[in-house]
Amino acid sequence: MNYAISFGIAALALCRLGQADEAAGQSPFSMVVAPVGNLNPRNSEAAVIRLKDGALLLGWTEFYAGNGADHGPARISGLTSADGGKTWGGKRTLVENDGGCNVMEVNFMRLKNGDIALFHCQKNTEDADCRVMMRASADEGKTWGPAKQLSPSGKYTGLTNGRCIRLKSGRILLEAWEGGTSYCCISDEDGANWRDSRRVKPAKGECWEPACVELKDGRVMMLMRTGLGGQYKSVSGDGGETWSDPVPTALTGTAAPVAVTRIPATGDLLAVWNNNPGAKSRNPLTAAVSKDEGETWENFRNIESRGDDAWAYPAITWVGDQALLTYFNYKGGLSLQLKILPSGWFYGK
Repeated sequence: MNYAISFGIAALALCRLGQADEAAGQSPFSMVVAPVGNLNPRNSEAAVIRLKDGALLLGWTEFYAGNGADHGPARISGLTSADGGKTWGGKRTLVENDGGCNVMEVNFMRLKNGDIALFHCQKNTEDADCRVMMRASADEGKTWGPAKQLSPSGKYTGLTNGRCIRLKSGRILLEAWEGGTSYCCISDEDGANWRDSRRVKPAKGECWEPACVELKDGRVMMLMRTGLGGQYKSVSGDGGETWSDPVPTALTGTAAPVAVTRIPATGDLLAVWNNNPGAKSRNPLTAAVSKDEGETWENFRNIESRGDDAWAYPAITWVGDQALLTYFNYKGGLSLQLKILPSGWFYGK
């Protein structure tokens, strides 16, 4: 069967199933938003942004050849939704592969002038040259301008999908990592100019793929992936310029990235990560809530936990009281998943 046709049939069937379940109140809405195919071994690392007309733009890493390895050929593709994420269409390329290996790890940010910034990695070699790039769109993601390079050539600098935050001050923080350290690219000119924060790493090991959130008192908390048994935490009191010595958190697990956000309805923090210390696979995928700004975590709930699969690289976008959660699974090829959860679900309601 033609891949484009099979993609549409599968997405429509899964979408209708999710709508029926939601209507019956039996389970959260979920669908495979980008399934793999014969010429498409992996769909992964996604981000979502709301457009000015209320529609949603989803961008993800689409591997179009090879076996889906991290350094395989990939572009950043996009889909749009006019119904809050229940159905998606209008597939197009957002960033074509202009790297020696691929482009991947999409992040979005709305700029003050109304443009959308798209941050991504340009991977030129498997392990020695990966660059952080920024592009901007003045037409709501239909076209994108030339890339601006934010990290040095000849170093392997990484991003993670679904990151980038704007502080109350207006400052933009783009979370990055390089050489076993985590840091932020900082812009006080709304993306026109950038500089790097001070690097940070745990005393006993390395860290990667940080995720930041602004705390109620104006400090910034960074959670970072480690191989030390779970997510470590560092805090900045100067808007991300410098960071405290990292300490372990209750978000224990194997080396995999976390997503962190603030729940609009309650003001509590939400983390999604692989709560599986010592495990060989990224299973389960778990959510937890913090009511004290990341000091302690509670309401641990598994989002995915089937024993024959694994899930990774979560990203969260809020649409009203609904959390749009993207991640990819491993069974049958790396396909991009979408789950929509009301905020009450994270409290067991």
